[in-house]
Amino acid sequence: MATRTLNVDPFEIIQSIDEPLFVLNDKFEVVFGNRAFDQTFSVSRADIEGKSVYGIGNGMLNTQLIRQTLESLKNAGTEVKRFEVEITIPEGKKSFVVNAGMMRRYGSSNEDQFLVRFEDITDQLAAELSIREKSAAILELSTPITKIWDEILVLPMIGTLDTERANKMIEQLLDAISRERARSIIMDGTGITHIDELVATHIIKATTAVKLLGSQVIMTGVKPEVAMMMVKLGIDLKDIVTRATLQEGVQYALDSRGYMVVSKSSIMSDEQTFQTSSPRQNGQGTKPTIRIVNPYREP
Repeated sequence: MATRTLNVDPFEIIQSIDEPLFVLNDKFEVVFGNRAFDQTFSVSRADIEGKSVYGIGNGMLNTQLIRQTLESLKNAGTEVKRFEVEITIPEGKKSFVVNAGMMRRYGSSNEDQFLVRFEDITDQLAAELSIREKSAAILELSTPITKIWDEILVLPMIGTLDTERANKMIEQLLDAISRERARSIIMDGTGITHIDELVATHIIKATTAVKLLGSQVIMTGVKPEVAMMMVKLGIDLKDIVTRATLQEGVQYALDSRGYMVVSKSSIMSDEQTFQTSSPRQNGQGTKPTIRIVNPYREP
């Protein structure tokens, strides 16, 4: 069988690689670097070859992490090191995943040599950060806590409650209770689309946290399937006030704070009766004053 010989310069292959890389000797001097490294770090091959890697670009690679990794690699031998590092290059700060490992000796050299390759992950990290920020914003919007009266808050529970969203809900609720000095918290489950053991546990965690702050929990809009799940799980709701609808829950909260909800027509009727029975002064009736008294407040 005939032997085939490929007249290919291995260094031309390395030069064609898109990722920046270079080879170091055991003194951490650059043996050679490829074109991608020159372009990424704004250096020239002639300026870096034979020079210490820590002197490249006024010391842009002279960081404690890179030094420790290369020293460790030199002592470990064939182990490959992979780590993330932020490097300030002429274009600004960029993040890289660096892969460094021992390689076969090049040419007639008797020294150990290391291949160091850089993978630019700056855009990837920026995209991940953007996703996290948008997810956080969605969590904020999906937990609308509303103050409907002095010391009364409403928390509508909407959609599916997973662990992350439930923890955010509890965090925001406790913050709102402390900020608004709320004493009655209406948790409305009308909008819950899915209930399982995990969701039920999150709801109970929220009610327990509210009670620890000295506030009262009023649960409204509990659907039959939610009620069945809670019974199945043996969840004790004896310390939680329940009402069928949000409207009934609001009425209960107002009543517990000493307020009365009356219709406008009844107020007008009482006013007319008062005006008819009151003595007139200078031909004009005395306009009555209606006051709603909260027994929990000082007059």
